[in-house]
Amino acid sequence: MQTGKIYICDDDQGVQKLLEKMLNAQGHKVDVFGQGQQLLQALAEQEEDFPDLILIDVRMPDIGGLDLLRRIKTQRPTQKVVMMSAFGTVRSAVEAMKQGAHDFLLKPFTSSELYNLVDKLVEHNRLLNENRSLKAEIRRRFDPEQVIYRSPAFGKVFEMAKKVAPSEASILITGESGAGKEVIASTIHYSSNRRDRRFLTINCAALTDTLLESQLFGHIKGAFTGAVASHQGLIEEAEHGTLFLDEIGDISPALQAKLLRVLQEREYIPVGSTKVRHANVRFIAATNKCLEDEVKAGTFREDLFYRLNVITLHVPPLRERSEDIPPLAHFFIERFAGRDQLRIEQAAMQMLTEYSWPGNVRELGNIIEMSVILAENGEISTQHLPTKLALEAVTPMAAPKKGMSLDDVEHLYIEQVYRQTRFHKARTAQILQIARRTLDRKLQQYNILKENLQTETE
Repeated sequence: MQTGKIYICDDDQGVQKLLEKMLNAQGHKVDVFGQGQQLLQALAEQEEDFPDLILIDVRMPDIGGLDLLRRIKTQRPTQKVVMMSAFGTVRSAVEAMKQGAHDFLLKPFTSSELYNLVDKLVEHNRLLNENRSLKAEIRRRFDPEQVIYRSPAFGKVFEMAKKVAPSEASILITGESGAGKEVIASTIHYSSNRRDRRFLTINCAALTDTLLESQLFGHIKGAFTGAVASHQGLIEEAEHGTLFLDEIGDISPALQAKLLRVLQEREYIPVGSTKVRHANVRFIAATNKCLEDEVKAGTFREDLFYRLNVITLHVPPLRERSEDIPPLAHFFIERFAGRDQLRIEQAAMQMLTEYSWPGNVRELGNIIEMSVILAENGEISTQHLPTKLALEAVTPMAAPKKGMSLDDVEHLYIEQVYRQTRFHKARTAQILQIARRTLDRKLQQYNILKENLQTETE
């Protein structure tokens, strides 16, 4: 049972005490008012934390209950109000409902009548608040003003996305997997006239043809084995909104033809149905393939390509915009560390910026999440990053000088890697691809001492 905040406005002190006792017993927070003006004053002073429900007696000494109801609904149309009366008539109940009352209770009412009504309204308010919070979080997450970047390369694409957003043109976003194509797609949607409608995404490469067709177009009951009920497709769910088709280059020719019809004619047929449905959806597609090459190879329809390719935006890979790595890294640290304050040492950040990032932003997020888990003493250091980053961070050794022996070359290279890992033996051994015991023996053999190297650095 959910507990809520309830206001009672009744001039009968006996009724006040009884209702307050009953509702307090259920865990609700109750405030009581003997006059309508007191209730209005309390509501006027509030900017948030509004009551889930207001119970108002029809007959009040200063302001009539129905007049009080009208004033409340004028100021706060969504406020839930239930009218109470010991002189209930059909006329007064109807008038109360016309003025916006949620319900009408006839005194004396039973405890179960009161509890059922209050529980239902409090739960309804809870769901509404959760829905508002979820929408606010989604809007905050995809707010174009919150997109994180510093590089001119990404900034150019981002600004172009906002510029083309008000149009209704289909847009094709190209770029490597994990580079941020969905961020650009969401920027387009939330900068468009469809921003208050749904933004839905589907990964075309992750589903079989049958499942993808059902997910896009929906199906009717009995359309295929296991279709025990009708299913609404994403095109219908995204009505008046935006549908983002990720990795569109992987869909089959048969589905390409059906998708082309939606784009050209704005109509489609659910699986198993014969009834044509109309679609008012903006399509944004993305791919990590070169669709022009796919068209030449005969694996992608030329007419669909040109229908999708009205406007093309290319998202550069992360390795071409290293300026974005520090702010993105700090963003992921904040996300995964929560309230815990974590720093990242300069050497670790440098290692991040020097890495080639084949998995792009998605890979960066995964590595930061792992590093946050492994971090010690409130800091992410190089030892908390994967070995593959250290391998790329090691500066290639210069060509050996004439006359140097194999032992001399080995000595210099081991010392160089040992310095660059900041004297971390386990990481040094990983980079050199030798056992830790072998590294200890080599360090001793060549008299490579941490304290000596640190002194030289200082």
